Amino acid sequence: MPDLAIIMSIYYADKLKFVKESVESILNQTFNDFEYYIAFDGPVAEDVDFYITSLKDPRVKLHKLEANKGLASALNYLLGLVLQRPEIKFIARMDADDISMPDRFKKQRDFLLENNDISCMGSWYEEIDENGKHLSFRKLPVDNENLRKRYMTRTPFAHSSVMYRRELIEKAGFYPEDTILMEDNVLWGRALYCGLKFANIPENLHKFRIDDGYFTRRSGLKYGFNYIRTKYQLIKTLHIPAKTYCITFLIGIYKMLPSFITKLIDIR
Repeated sequence: MPDLAIIMSIYYADKLKFVKESVESILNQTFNDFEYYIAFDGPVAEDVDFYITSLKDPRVKLHKLEANKGLASALNYLLGLVLQRPEIKFIARMDADDISMPDRFKKQRDFLLENNDISCMGSWYEEIDENGKHLSFRKLPVDNENLRKRYMTRTPFAHSSVMYRRELIEKAGFYPEDTILMEDNVLWGRALYCGLKFANIPENLHKFRIDDGYFTRRSGLKYGFNYIRTKYQLIKTLHIPAKTYCITFLIGIYKMLPSFITKLIDIR
């Protein structure tokens, strides 16, 4: 029986071209003994629905949710299914517009099998634009101590690049559904509070797509205020040094700026 499950949500704005590239990058992994859980977060584009529904791969487990309730809700629905399967030890994330390198799952699963103290891990990754053109390489810290330090001000992972043990969800809880584009950030904070450890593989195992609306969705007064409020709560919980409050406030102000400025001055 497979010990690995992949969870991915698709919603109405996802484009067929990107969805196909994403799905094919999963189905063509060198390690192929897994179950692939896909949720339609409400109605999706007709061509996307037809493509996914037509897949004959028995590893694909499709679930069509009636209403769009957001990424966190869709992922939690899938996690609820996965955690009913005691043989599933590892859970990997994927987004419907990103691309995983062919050996991503093999290397991540092998890493977790060899490092029992690590509960969640990602990798370095390449950023690409809507046409698949290279934008940049992102190198994140690789060890738990430096990832914990990074968490004080920024996210330790590209969410769609992670693989984690089921214990992360069992101990830290499901994704929060009351925040704006920070469901993963909150989950990582809870995991650190529980004493769970992180790592990143220092290889580019993932391609992360930056579309035209990426910075727009992550800027503005509402997003910046939510960032400050959410991070302050997490900092208090984790007993992080007080100076981090000042840094978080400044980052939140930055995120309130118009998207053309946050894109020009990229502090991710």
